[in-house]
Formats: sequence, C-alpha cells, structure tokens
Amino acid sequence: MKCPSLSQCNIDIRRYLQQSRITVTKFIAIFFCILTALLILYYFLFDQTDPQSTVVYINNYYNNISSSSQLTLPPDYSFLNNIKDKFKPDYVIRTSDKSQKPTCIIIIRTADGAIGNRMFLFASAYGLARLHQCDLYIAPWILTDLRSVFTINLQDTPIHLITKDSILKQPGLYGRYSSCTLFDDLLKVPLKSNLTFYEMIGFYQAFGYFIKYKDEITYLFQFNQGSIINNVPLVEQLLKAVWNIPLNLGIYTKDNVTHKYLKLLLTQPPSPLIPVTWIAIHIRRGDFLTFFKIDTSVEYLNYAMNYYRRKYINCRFLIASDDKDYAQKNLANNSDIFITPKSFFSGDDLAALALCEHTIVTAGSYGWWAAWLAGGNVLHDLTYPVPSQNCIREHYFPPWFVFPHNKPNITQKFNSSNSSQS
Repeated sequence: MKCPSLSQCNIDIRRYLQQSRITVTKFIAIFFCILTALLILYYFLFDQTDPQSTVVYINNYYNNISSSSQLTLPPDYSFLNNIKDKFKPDYVIRTSDKSQKPTCIIIIRTADGAIGNRMFLFASAYGLARLHQCDLYIAPWILTDLRSVFTINLQDTPIHLITKDSILKQPGLYGRYSSCTLFDDLLKVPLKSNLTFYEMIGFYQAFGYFIKYKDEITYLFQFNQGSIINNVPLVEQLLKAVWNIPLNLGIYTKDNVTHKYLKLLLTQPPSPLIPVTWIAIHIRRGDFLTFFKIDTSVEYLNYAMNYYRRKYINCRFLIASDDKDYAQKNLANNSDIFITPKSFFSGDDLAALALCEHTIVTAGSYGWWAAWLAGGNVLHDLTYPVPSQNCIREHYFPPWFVFPHNKPNITQKFNSSNSSQS
C-alpha cells in the first residue's frame, strides 16, 4: 500500500494498531525484548574477545602449561614434556602497574649472620613494602649478597626499589630491632604516621610479615645459574645410584639447565622406573655448639627418618650440613642416605636441599628456608629457637612445621639449661 503523504501513513499505522489491539507501548516493549534476546544470543555464540591467559602459577606449574613451551625430549623422558621454565606468576600481571606514588618507605641497610638471616630480613621487608605499597630501600651489598645465590628480580614485582643513599638522610627515620617478633602495628593498614619511614634492624624472623605473598617470595628466591650448575654432577650421581640411569639434559646443557628440570629428573623418573620420595636433611652444628649451646642428636635424626619411612614408600635422604664429617660418621652407613659434596658452599647446599620434596630440620634459619624452598612436609627439632632468643614459636614456625619427636635433643652437657624447650 502506498501512502499519498507522511501524515496519511501515520494515520494508517495508528488505525492498524488499534484494529489489531496492539498499543504503541506494547509494540515498543516487544521490540526491545526481541533486541535484547538477540544481543544475548550473539554474546554466547560469537563473542571471543576474552583473553586467554598463559600464566603458570608457582604452586601449580605442572598443571598449567602453555602449549607453546613444549620441550623436545628423548622418548624415555617424555614425562618432562610441556614444562614451562620461563614464567611469571599471576601476581606480576595483576599488579605490574607502578604508577601509584608510595606514601611510606621500608629500609634495610644492616644485616647480621649469614644467608638464612638475610633471606628473612629481605622477605619481611618485601612483605611489608608490598602490604603498604611502600618504597623499598635495600643496601646494595645486601642485594648483591642475596643475588650470589638467587635471581631476586624485583623488576617483575610491583615494588619500587630506591637506590639512592640520600633517602637515609631525611628526617623522621624510625628504626626498631627484632629477632623474631611479629609487631602487630606493622601489619595494620594504614600504617601509623610514625612508622611510614621505617628501618628494620636485626633479623625479623617472623613469617607473618610475608606469608601473604608466599608465591612472590618463592618467585624472587629462584636459584641463579651459578647455584644450579654445581648441582648437575650431584643429580647425575643420584640418578646413577638410585636407578642406574644416565643424566639426560634434553634440550639443555649443564650451563643453562633449570633447577625445576633437575628436580623433576629426581622426583619423576621415566616409566617403568619406580619413583622414590626425596627427603632433605639439614644438620646445623658449627657455632651453635658454643653460641646457643645446642647440638643435634642422632636419636632425633633417626626418629625423623623413620617417620618419613613409615609415611612414604621408597624414601631417599639427602643431607647437607656445616659438619659433613658428623653426618658421614653417624648416618652414612644407610644405603638410602646421600651427603652433598664437601666442596659445596652454602648456596650449592641450599639448591641441593630444595631439589627434595620434604624436609628434616635441626636448627637455624638456613634449614628453615631449605624447607620453605623444597615445599612439602617439614619436621623440626624442638631445641630451637633457644630461650635466650625470646621467640614466640608461633611467630617463627609456620603451621605446616611439625614436631613429632617429643624429647629434647640437646647435648647432655647443656640439657638442664635448655630443658624448657622440650
């Protein structure tokens, strides 16, 4: 039907709607319902705009693998295919924006003790800076010392790193010492005004400062290539001793193999070989014999090893110690026990212990971190920390550390002075 004029067409449309008993309001409502239904149908059928993440999470990197990162390996080692070695954890993507201006500064410029103590101080400083979105000042020598063992790639984190020493000359700096005390006021958000320019002095051996960022700390404490290279001959020796198979580095060489790859060689042998459960043992003696007046007992070590032998099938134990003669004399008579070479320095031993799945610790922050890096279950001796450290045990020990051996393992000479730790 042709309309002689626009006004005549409008009259005809209204007349038609009236005759069909459909009001204009109903017509508009029906039109928008149909349009909405079509848009919803299009979204579910054709929309492909969601990004597909290829991030591999630290705690689940075996199951979340990027298909573009497959390694070409010999058939016997096909179980190691689909391993992604170059990864950044999810938090890097979520919080990589450093544009927000920090309102506080966390400072560490002095550090006592050895690598374990510095790891605690660094991790606690990082955790507090991360929690409060603070700038972080680390004395260059501390960072250099940590990087002799680990990558410590702070560029991959949301933390602002201050490198100029002039920051230390600003007024209002507040410093406080801690051995292993968890100061509640440092965890309150926002920080009190007197804590916004804060220097950490001492050790800060309380996991509560950084447990919220566990994955980030583990990511920063990845072993550098120097620490890994010295462990290649050790892994070769272990493969030969346990399964009588050669070391096969696949697409790697000993100069660029990753720590994760070496760990998989030990924990996931190719079929039909029978897997074993690797248990790390760190025995701390040295200055603890005189400084803290505590010693490791063979009774505790045997109890702990038997605990794991009952819990897991086919265990093997790898021992690192500052007194390897002691380990050799008292424990090496068992065929399921191996000791790291005497030529290893502290970083090599730490990387070796982290190749294992579970841990036995005697004392000290070095063994604590070996357990953290290895993952899995942890058995710890009851003799440490000693009373003079004034440590609250719940501040120092995470909940996954257990103490099944209920007798104090202190030398007879010093038993009476430390009996309160049993």
